[in-house]
Amino acid sequence: MKIKVLDKMILISFFLIFCLSCGQNQTEWQGVVERAGGVTLVKNPKQGLWDLKENATVTMIHERQIGEAEGSEEFLFDYISDVTVNSKGDVYVADRRLNEIRKFNKDGKYLLTVARQGQGPGEFQSIRSLSINAHDDLIVFDNMLGRVSILSENGEHLKTTKRLMPVSWIDASKLFSPDERYVIFGKLNNSPKLFHEFDRDWNIAESYIDYEFVDNREFEELQLGFHPGNCIFQNDGDILYTKYFYDNQILIYKNWKLAKKISKESDIKKPYDIQVFQDVNKAMEIKDPEYDFKTFGQGMAFIGKTYQCSLGLYQLSDGTMVNFLSLRRSKDL
Repeated sequence: MKIKVLDKMILISFFLIFCLSCGQNQTEWQGVVERAGGVTLVKNPKQGLWDLKENATVTMIHERQIGEAEGSEEFLFDYISDVTVNSKGDVYVADRRLNEIRKFNKDGKYLLTVARQGQGPGEFQSIRSLSINAHDDLIVFDNMLGRVSILSENGEHLKTTKRLMPVSWIDASKLFSPDERYVIFGKLNNSPKLFHEFDRDWNIAESYIDYEFVDNREFEELQLGFHPGNCIFQNDGDILYTKYFYDNQILIYKNWKLAKKISKESDIKKPYDIQVFQDVNKAMEIKDPEYDFKTFGQGMAFIGKTYQCSLGLYQLSDGTMVNFLSLRRSKDL
């Protein structure tokens, strides 16, 4: 799935990935598989099989699209914050600025709008993330109100929780609903944990899996990079996770314990390079075109450039996992 921004209107395009055609030469994988402390370590060499295949090509086949640059209102979006799909293939699209959710069938036909702006039950101030539970109900997290609303597939309001963390702050980048539990992937106050489990009454039960810092703790605590595509919660409970600031590894957890680590040798040892400024005004004066981000917070400024970021893990219909990366091209790499 690809989100494309065009003239402030957001289009959602679906693609079949991918058609692969290769030359006649076939090469055996040259990686290493080891086991250490109950964890399977898969180490890939710098040069992968893809690099060794002659005339290899990937074709992105445009399958269908939801949204238009110009057209009727139900197909015009302002700021898409999340997308989810139910068991029938119906697609829910959350617009964070309009604070509404539109439902489309699997062929892209508009069905209904299931939310609106407000603070009452089933109303929203800032829709952050969506999920579907085992009953095909829609679960919606509002990070400004700090609460969850549950809507039926017909848009009927079923439940709105109290504020999940009355004395804390929570930002749910992604919601999962295995069994009768609810799991949030995101920031919880100052917790270093990645995942936070709630019971069926939305009381917090436990938090799991420490975030491992890549380089600069102050910067990463402010900009941890919780993005919806950085983890996949599979039906069997396994979790696939990779950092937004991609450090050349994908982690697989079973029962909240690390079971497999897949890594690749790379010339890019650190995914970003930053400068930390205590003088925010001085940082704002810097105009270096090489810098692709400026982040301000906690009385400091972080300015620098990224070398590689994960745009998200995706699982294809045949089970293949794909990790899309944003890579900086420069004479230094």
